[in-house]
Amino acid sequence: MIHRDFHAPILLSKGLTVFAIAAALSFGGFVAAQEEAAAPERIDLTNFPGKIVDQVVVPIPAEIFSVLDKLDEPEWSRGVSIPDEPGDGSDRSLLALTFGSLVGEGFIAVQAEEAGDIEEIGKKVLDLSQALGLSNAVQPHSLAIIEAAGDRDWERVRDELDSTQQTVRDTMDRLRDQQLSGLVSLGGWLRGTNVVTTFIRESFREDKAELLNQPGLIIHFREMLGKMKGPSASTPQIRAISTGLARMEAIITGDGVISEEDIKGLNEISRAMLEEYYFTP
Repeated sequence: MIHRDFHAPILLSKGLTVFAIAAALSFGGFVAAQEEAAAPERIDLTNFPGKIVDQVVVPIPAEIFSVLDKLDEPEWSRGVSIPDEPGDGSDRSLLALTFGSLVGEGFIAVQAEEAGDIEEIGKKVLDLSQALGLSNAVQPHSLAIIEAAGDRDWERVRDELDSTQQTVRDTMDRLRDQQLSGLVSLGGWLRGTNVVTTFIRESFREDKAELLNQPGLIIHFREMLGKMKGPSASTPQIRAISTGLARMEAIITGDGVISEEDIKGLNEISRAMLEEYYFTP
């Protein structure tokens, strides 16, 4: 299977505090409605459904991908890039980041309708869940992802991807491990951000760039990493990701306008952060 290299769930408009990747929430009817509508002149995300986490709204990544589809029909198949051996099995924080990024990868593969890639992602998701001690909770979702991909039932795949991350986050929350739960969401956001910035970088438009104007989201992640405790908090990877978020915040909180050069910077920074735990540099 050939995996195409690509750089990226997902961002929201200025004025909204958003938590852009949560393949954690159920896939609603918004996408179906969007498919019936004409392509919008601007992307309006103010009414996206989501869950409030620490006053940060978490929209559904598949919905934002769908809006981007309406703008210029990106070739999502170029975006799928599955690492051969993702994650560091000795560090649960890196495993949690990797898990989130892999679920984000699943949404990219669904957009591309790449059944083989989705099946591989389903297997890797199960492997990571075993390393995190969550295989019993995740196995039904993983098997359902593989089955639905074989049937080319893309909506069911999205549902199961949503449910997979939600199950992991809920389980970690019940175990009072909110630190790992937050890292799952950060990992998914980073993967999606890199994909979205790549498409915007290739065909720049101000309305698409506005998706990235979300200082509240980046501040949320920076504060989360700043509150981390234990040995993982001081690892080179977590320090590098914290530095990357600070660089992204400097871009987003500049003059309030996201330029083509800013998109290039966000794309390169997000890629470098993913190379700390997900991709090989």
